[in-house]
Amino acid sequence: MTGFVLPAGEGKLAWPEPPGLAEGSYRVSGGVGGLNFQWQELLNASARLAAVAEDAAGVYSELLLVQTVLHGPRLFLVPGRLLAQDAVSDSMAQLAVSLVEIRRLAEEVEAAHARYRLAEAAAAWGMDQLNGSTWWLSTPIGALANEGRPTLDGAERLVNHGPAALLQLLGVPPVMAGLLLKTVPGGRTAEGRAAVLVHSANSFGLLRAAPVAAKRACTAEPREVELAPTAAALLERAEAAADAGPGTIEILEVPSPEGTRWVVTLPGTQTSGSAEASANPFDETGVAEALAANSRHTAAAVSDALAEAGAAAGEPVVLVGYSQGGMHAVNLAADEDFRARHNVEYVVTAGSPVGGVALPPGTRGLHLEHEQDWVPGADGQANPDTRDRVTVTLTDKVSTPPGEDGGLGPGHDFANYVAGARLLETSTDASVADSAAALGTVLAGGGAARQHLFTLRRQPPPKPKPLPVPFDFMKDRRVPYDFMKDRPPAPAVHSLSGISNPPPIIWNPDQQRRSPSQPPATRSERADGGAN
Repeated sequence: MTGFVLPAGEGKLAWPEPPGLAEGSYRVSGGVGGLNFQWQELLNASARLAAVAEDAAGVYSELLLVQTVLHGPRLFLVPGRLLAQDAVSDSMAQLAVSLVEIRRLAEEVEAAHARYRLAEAAAAWGMDQLNGSTWWLSTPIGALANEGRPTLDGAERLVNHGPAALLQLLGVPPVMAGLLLKTVPGGRTAEGRAAVLVHSANSFGLLRAAPVAAKRACTAEPREVELAPTAAALLERAEAAADAGPGTIEILEVPSPEGTRWVVTLPGTQTSGSAEASANPFDETGVAEALAANSRHTAAAVSDALAEAGAAAGEPVVLVGYSQGGMHAVNLAADEDFRARHNVEYVVTAGSPVGGVALPPGTRGLHLEHEQDWVPGADGQANPDTRDRVTVTLTDKVSTPPGEDGGLGPGHDFANYVAGARLLETSTDASVADSAAALGTVLAGGGAARQHLFTLRRQPPPKPKPLPVPFDFMKDRRVPYDFMKDRPPAPAVHSLSGISNPPPIIWNPDQQRRSPSQPPATRSERADGGAN
């Protein structure tokens, strides 16, 4: 990828070029070589040109005043007046030409940027329409060639277009399905839909996050480890944290003459085999916490662990995470409360869906993905193409070794990500090189570091409130008051029909009422009773 230049004297611009396949088996987006940053630099240059043009216009006005004075009668006999007039006239003519050229370049940049944005929006709309009509075919075809798992692009298509298709299968018209996903709270984005599902599971006592506590894993003195200031070396620490035991994180204390640096490494998902929360905060419920709760419990525990390890406010912190650990790392970097206590300067993730989380300005990020890994695509969107965030997508063909468990797929294999990170150490790509230099600066060149291990444990989640028991009408029914119980017997009534002792009839202000045990009254009885 190449940047832009403003060739002197030619009045032409070298426009940004789209990112292509780098010298290794990967492609790069974002960073100083990304399209957005190149266009932003061009726009900044255009703004500077406009400012120069304004200054030049002011100089032109001053030269015009000088020219007016030189043509005045008081300087008519001054020697050299004509030469001065000619010099000022030549300067004004050259400045006028430069003004026109500078303004033309500024307008050309702005017009080109507007055309690029329109073309980009049109292309994105076209691809979305194409994916919306073909995802049901392209996604399974890609999965067939990927050991039955969706690819990175296939997962994004499935997340973006699958819910609408499911609603249509349930009988919802396509237009209504689209409106429903846009209007229902959380339905507009993949993160929102995931949060809705998590909250729904919480009502059944599943995936319920709870406060997490950090405890030093070993009482012995921290041991020293050698740390290289590279992304591969940092990712390898994630494996060391996982090997230390379930729920364990590693904190490296990196001393330097400029001050101490800190590296926090968070492991990937450590499955418990159940949707119910366990004591390990990196179980399946940990994924739910990262999606629906912004990792607030994990952030509090990591902050306490940093404080116990000796991290002071303002000291640089690097967050590293694989899979679920990467989700937590980005959430921590974006959390205002966590940043109030710790100065997060760099984040490294591998195989993590982090496209929906915005890092604060100035926080650098390096994100590793693999085109055969569906996990980073589970958020349904690409990572932001900004100056501070670089995404490296590995493109080498990988497969599960014979006899081994495929897990989430060969593209999500941790060893493949470490190998891909090693490729970046010799990369000449502008974005990768700039990001690597920034990491080396944050870590002050690396070197000997002291290891602190902390075990994180989740408190038992609160029990869900029991659902209300349906009302039992037969059990809890109220017996109506029996008005016949406390009434004296009615006097005998003789009728013309010859019945000497008809059943007693009780007079009610609203209606005539008989005991349920008595036979229905005859017409004559009703007539006689009404007469009384």
